[in-house]
Amino acid sequence: MEQINMPTLAHLGFQRFLPCVALQPYIQCYWHIVRAAGAESLSTEFMHPEGGSGIIFNFGAPIHLDGKQHGAHCLVTGPTRQSTKLELSGKVDALGVRFWPGSGRAFLNAPLSEMLGQNLTPTDLSLALLGDELTERLAALPTAPTRIALLENRLLHYLAARESMIDASESRMRHALNWITRQRGQGELRHLLSELDIGQRQLERLFLQDVGMTPKNYSIIQRTAYAKELLRHDTGKSLTDIGYHAGFYDQAHFIREFKKVIGITPGIYRNKALHNPKR
Repeated sequence: MEQINMPTLAHLGFQRFLPCVALQPYIQCYWHIVRAAGAESLSTEFMHPEGGSGIIFNFGAPIHLDGKQHGAHCLVTGPTRQSTKLELSGKVDALGVRFWPGSGRAFLNAPLSEMLGQNLTPTDLSLALLGDELTERLAALPTAPTRIALLENRLLHYLAARESMIDASESRMRHALNWITRQRGQGELRHLLSELDIGQRQLERLFLQDVGMTPKNYSIIQRTAYAKELLRHDTGKSLTDIGYHAGFYDQAHFIREFKKVIGITPGIYRNKALHNPKR
């Protein structure tokens, strides 16, 4: 198992781990946070949308997502179209799974459109895969690698049992998601429809089912992610130029869409990135 340290979140004791080869088409990464009680009174982070979904196993103090306290030991986090405010206080001990966009449904059963912007318990979704027994066994293990080994074993067995049930449209979805990502959300969807030889409504149904949002919404997230990258690194470019290169019509359109997704304007985001580049 390869471990990737995340220095940008070192203040939270954050580590990221790659999944095994068999799960790499589905799982972007596992992440682990451990911080003793009293180390800091409160930590606030913003999780920006990228189209994926996930699972959080929480063995510490309750976490707050967008101001709402969650005391459950296991949460399924649906895809979002806006940034999520994460607040941590007291003892922090959490293990997370981050699914690639379009891949979470292989484990979560329900259409992702039903989870959009929501944080649900396994009971809400009738997910036997994530029962109390698994959470208790994970909590009893002392390290991230041992926890991840147990979790991967469970996920692999679940995937093998459902292999014959996986939708034949999976390859189409992966092609569509890769195409939009490569185009940084700026490609004209009519070209994608032509490549896939399907209609617009069929593509939208596939996206709502497997990603939880429309192809247009996913494209906006990709354009915004590219704009974030430019704001952090191309400091010599004006906001107008960055908005243009990221595929927005004009500065007003750029500011409006960026704020809708990230929660702050491009100018404020750039200032924060310049003053705190490691966060």
